[in-house]
Amino acid sequence: MAEPESRNSPPHPTISPDELTKCFRGLGLREGDRIAMHASLSSIGTVDGGAAMVIHRLMNVLGKNGLLLMPTFTSITRHSSTHDRFTKAGCWCEGKESRHLPFIPELQPDREMGEIAYRLCSWPASRRSRHPAFSFAAVGRESDALMCTYSQTDPLDPLKTIVKHEAFVLTIGLELDSVTAIHLAEQRRSPTKFATERALTMGRTGPLWVDIVAPGCSAGFRKVGDNIDPKNVQHANIGSARATLYRMNQLVTTAEELLTDDPSVLDCGRAECLSCRARMRGFGRAN
Repeated sequence: MAEPESRNSPPHPTISPDELTKCFRGLGLREGDRIAMHASLSSIGTVDGGAAMVIHRLMNVLGKNGLLLMPTFTSITRHSSTHDRFTKAGCWCEGKESRHLPFIPELQPDREMGEIAYRLCSWPASRRSRHPAFSFAAVGRESDALMCTYSQTDPLDPLKTIVKHEAFVLTIGLELDSVTAIHLAEQRRSPTKFATERALTMGRTGPLWVDIVAPGCSAGFRKVGDNIDPKNVQHANIGSARATLYRMNQLVTTAEELLTDDPSVLDCGRAECLSCRARMRGFGRAN
């Protein structure tokens, strides 16, 4: 049972739709911008209109020529390479392999993706990619083309496309360890952090296990922010949350430079992290 709030605790702020718009414009967003967003609705406080209002007001700022992209990953479809015959001692699905679900666009994203990403999946005119574990949802200009193709061996295809078009990364109530785009730098400079896994999808005759490539640990990504010129980063407050706008190509380029100097710089430092250990084992291999 949760502890009751202290009578002296400040009330959660209620954020109006106009305040959302003011924040987005205050960050420097304008019509036609392409955005990859990672957001925690609960960190903001109480939003009048909830997750739908956040998307609505952001898309009003981005306009008909803008694009909003969010990760909508699904762990219930996948098994990691450390599992023996799709089971692992202590795994949530041990002895219950039938609880795995094949990926379909209607499948809910993980709770960790947040309420805004969940709402974007059902947003009018939104599209969702069909990657069986690392899907994205998008709404706006060219979202059809962006979401209609994918590679099972490359979960970062949508990000590779928009980073070429001066895209931005917007975080709300989250830090850089939530930013999927930084994996682009690891893919180029530290590919051994990517693991071969399997995911369940729908084949022509029913559920089908397929091989996929999974991004690794992101716990060390906050270090990238320490190496970016603050003049190139915009901040604003939305209720109790901090909103930050980065240029995606700058995040990726900075991470690449750090990895070139020190391949371990973005490792999390935890001895039990299989992803970072895999990088260490693979260091020095020919790619």
